Amino acid sequence: MAGLVKKSNYRRLPLKIILSVFILLFTPPVSAAEIIIVADEWPPYCGKAGSTYPGYGVEIAQQIFEEAGHTFKYLNIPWIRAINETRKGNYSAIIGAYKEEAPDFVFPEEEFGVSRYAFYAKQGSLWKYAGLESLQSKKIGLIKGYSYGEELNAYFDENAHRIQYVSGSDPLYQNIKKLLAGRFDTLIAGENVMVYKIKQMGVVGEVINVGVTDISANLYIAFSPTKRESAKYAEIFSNGIRNLKKSGKLDQILDRYEIHYWK
Repeated sequence: MAGLVKKSNYRRLPLKIILSVFILLFTPPVSAAEIIIVADEWPPYCGKAGSTYPGYGVEIAQQIFEEAGHTFKYLNIPWIRAINETRKGNYSAIIGAYKEEAPDFVFPEEEFGVSRYAFYAKQGSLWKYAGLESLQSKKIGLIKGYSYGEELNAYFDENAHRIQYVSGSDPLYQNIKKLLAGRFDTLIAGENVMVYKIKQMGVVGEVINVGVTDISANLYIAFSPTKRESAKYAEIFSNGIRNLKKSGKLDQILDRYEIHYWK
């Protein structure tokens, strides 16, 4: 009859297509993975979480991963805990790491900075660092869990009775306060970190550089060895930092911290 469709001309949609449409309509969208990176306060590389200046390394990572469609979170916890908890897979990555500090982690091809260590003392100190022999009889302030290069690490282990360690989310602040209080003779820290920190604390001139070491190492964001996504995240970071450099956005971030590109 007119107006009726013959059954023989009716083609039913395949069941697979119907099920696919149903799934698309009624399955909530999958949210982008959350990247959680952790570190203690170590500005200008990684600073106070939630502040206006969380660290230029943190800002670089945040821009890269948010542009890649991920949500991003940065937290401050003590450094040893950061390494241990990220190794277990409780966080995505640590930031501000040397390769020797966490050799089992997944490292990107691209670093985000270079750190060179120096010794510091109170203003008026006549002592100068000139190699291991010059450290004899000196009480030294260190940060627990940090690596200072094979030679110095070995010296500190052999002279543990003259070493004072601190930890926590802002250990350099503690060490500077202890230095100024006369609790030890000298402390060792990265030059960029120390310059930034003494400005932040308002003690410029009260703490002086008394000798630069020959220790210089690249700094990385290092991804958890137990997370299967880590290799992908490392690749995203390396490609992202190259793109930021090409676009000029990297220099804009560095300018906020008065830091020059390290290469």
